[in-house]
Amino acid sequence: MTFLEEVKSLLVESQRRPIKIPDEIQKEFAKDCLSAVQKQFTDKRESEFRIRMSNIGRPLCQLQMEKKYATDSTVGYADNYNTKLRNLYGDIIEAVVVMLLRVVKVNIQGVQGKVKLKTKYFDIKGTYDIIIDDKVYDIKSASSFSFRNKFGQGFQSIANDDVFGYLPQGYLYAQSLKKNFGGWIVINKETGEMLITEPPQEDSKFKREALKRANTNIKALMKDEPFERQFELKNEKFGRNETGNKVLGTVCSYCQYKHKCWGDDIQYLPQQQSKSANPTYYWYVELNNPRQVESEESQKK
Repeated sequence: MTFLEEVKSLLVESQRRPIKIPDEIQKEFAKDCLSAVQKQFTDKRESEFRIRMSNIGRPLCQLQMEKKYATDSTVGYADNYNTKLRNLYGDIIEAVVVMLLRVVKVNIQGVQGKVKLKTKYFDIKGTYDIIIDDKVYDIKSASSFSFRNKFGQGFQSIANDDVFGYLPQGYLYAQSLKKNFGGWIVINKETGEMLITEPPQEDSKFKREALKRANTNIKALMKDEPFERQFELKNEKFGRNETGNKVLGTVCSYCQYKHKCWGDDIQYLPQQQSKSANPTYYWYVELNNPRQVESEESQKK
C-alpha cells in the first residue's frame, strides 16, 4: 500500500469511527497553520528581486519583469481581494496533508527544509515541502481543471507545458539534497481528491532539461540580457471563426506584469460576439471587431 493509499484509507475510516490524532501532531499542525498566516499577512515583502528555486523555472520574460519592478510597490500587485485567501488556502491544505502523512506514520525525513545549490554565479536557495522514503516531493493544491487535465494526465503532461516551472523547482530541490525527485502530491482544492504525479523510473532526460532551463534563466538574469516576450497574441475565435480581435494567451492573462508588457490600454472585456448572459472574459490587446450594441428600437422588435 502506497503512502497515499494509507492516507485515503485513514480518511475513509474516520467516517466510521473517531480517529485519535496524537497531541504532538496536532501541535505541529497548529504551528504550520500559524506559519502560513504569518507568511501571507505578517512577513515583510522582499524589497529586492531574488532568484529562488521556486521561481527560476518560470518564463524568462516574467522573471525579467519581476526583477525590473521589484522595488516599485505600485507594480506587480493583484487588485483582486481573493489572492491572499487563495494563497493562504493552499498553504493550509499543504499543512493538512503533512498532518495526515504524520498520522499514518509515513517515513518522513524532512518537512519544509531550507536548501541551497551552487551555481556558476551564486548559491541558489529554496525550501522543499517534504522528503518521504528518501524522495523529495512537492505538495500542490490544484483546481478541478488542473487536477484532471494536468496532474491527472501524468508527468509528461506537466513537462509538455510547464509554465510555472514545476520541474526545475522539484529537480533543484532534489539535486541540492542529492536525492531523487518523487513528484507532486496533489490535492483538488474543490473536491478534496488526492493523487501523486510521479516522474518515470528513468527520468534523467527530464532532470537534465529542467536543470538546463534553470541555468539558462539564471545566466540571462545575471547578465541582464535584453527583454524579449516569450509569448504571442492569440487570434480570438468565436465558434470556429476568427473575429479579427487579438487577445492575451493564458500565461500572459495571469501575469502580474501584463500592463507593463502589453500596455495600459489593454481591456478586460466579455467575449465581444457572445450573446450569453455569462460570457467568457478576455484581455483584449487589439479590438478590431467590437461588440455591436443594438439600439433600443431594434431590441423591442
